[in-house]
This record gives sequence, C-alpha cells and structure tokens, in this order.
Amino acid sequence: MTTHWSVVHDFALDETAPERAQAALTRLCRDYWPPLYRFVRRRGYNRADAQDLTQGFFVYLIEKHAYAKPDRSKGKFRTFLLTLLKRYLNAARAHDSRQKRGGDRKMIFLDGGEFNALEQVSDNALLIGAPLDEERLFEWNWAAALVGRALENLRAEYSGAFKSRVLANLRPFLTGGIGLPTQEEVAARLGVPLETLRSHLFRLRARYRALLRAEVLRTVAHEDDIDEELRYLCRVLIATA
Repeated sequence: MTTHWSVVHDFALDETAPERAQAALTRLCRDYWPPLYRFVRRRGYNRADAQDLTQGFFVYLIEKHAYAKPDRSKGKFRTFLLTLLKRYLNAARAHDSRQKRGGDRKMIFLDGGEFNALEQVSDNALLIGAPLDEERLFEWNWAAALVGRALENLRAEYSGAFKSRVLANLRPFLTGGIGLPTQEEVAARLGVPLETLRSHLFRLRARYRALLRAEVLRTVAHEDDIDEELRYLCRVLIATA
C-alpha cells in the first residue's frame, strides 16, 4: 500500500519521471485539499484567495522540496502538512497578497459543485459541535475526509440498483448518530427478511472497516500504526469541544 510519505517522495521525480510526479501531486491534492482548504478559509480568507493559497501551498511543497526536511519515521503526516501550511500562510501574509501564488504549474482544482459542498461541510461542522480551535478543526476535517473517501469507495462498490438501496438504507448504521431507524424498519423498506438484512449489514460493516483501514494506512508511516490512528480518528470525530 502506498503511504502519503511515499507519495511525496515521488515529487522528487518531477524531472526524471514527470508523469509519476504528477500522479503523486494528484493523489495528495485529492486527499488533503479539503481539510487544508477549510483551514485556510478558517483563517478568514475568501473563497478565491483560499483556493489560490491552497494551490500555492502545494506548489511550495513541491518546488521547495519541503517534504525532504523532517524525519518521516516520527510524527503524523497531517501534523507535518499543517505545520508547513501555517508557515506558508505566515509568509504569504507578509508578502504581496495579490501575487499569483500558484505559479505556472498545472494543478488539480475542484469544480464549483465540489467547492460548494466544501463550504457546506464547513458550515455544518460548526452546527454539529465540531471543535472551534483551528488545529482541532483541521484534524476534524482530516478525519471527516478519511471517512468520506472510504464511503465514496464503498458507494462505488455498491453501484448496482439493489446494492445502492441497501447502502443508502444501512449507511446510518455505519456512521452512527441520533434518531436511527430500527433494523426491522429498514428490512421492511427493502422488502427483505430481518436475517437477510443483518447479513447485508455484517458484510457492509466489514467492507467499510477494510476501506477505512486502507485510507488510514496511506496516512501513517508504518502498518502497525493503523489501529492507534483509527482510535484517534474516532476520538476526533466524536469530540464536541
């Protein structure tokens, strides 16, 4: 499994293997753009400036070879990125704020609908008790992004007509919350016996856990760290203060 530390290592191949370097950039942008972008927005920047700054940060990460400086065997990748982002924002504030920060490098952008979704998630976070401290909010967004990617992969696997109905009705049992339906109610909606529903739920939970573990594995330095990181992820998501 490729981890984010090995992904950033591929940035060094920009000249000798540009396609591999671009693939590494694409992966990192898709994985970390949402929490980093939300962190920048939280600093008070408008949407356009936050997009520009987030893009500029990835350019900085690559062109300055910032990924090569820390000891990758220590610490969390998300902590490494957040530390660099805060330094970058401080430097950008001291510089001309109207300067084009992204350079000429082609970057990965989210479309308008995806940015609207990002803004809505950020607004919803404040309504449902997500932490207000900016660093804790970054970790909350990071954890939510991991869960979101695991659920997206699960949706891709459950793309058939009946499977998509099963996932839509059983998803509350995966993510939890208040006001959950009973298993009997869901079985009736799907028109299946209760035992069949429980079999679907057992398989769905097992697959979701596997996909979430795969996402977490890409963020840690060693496979042995997965369980600890999963426990931390759960604590972040349930924290309300």
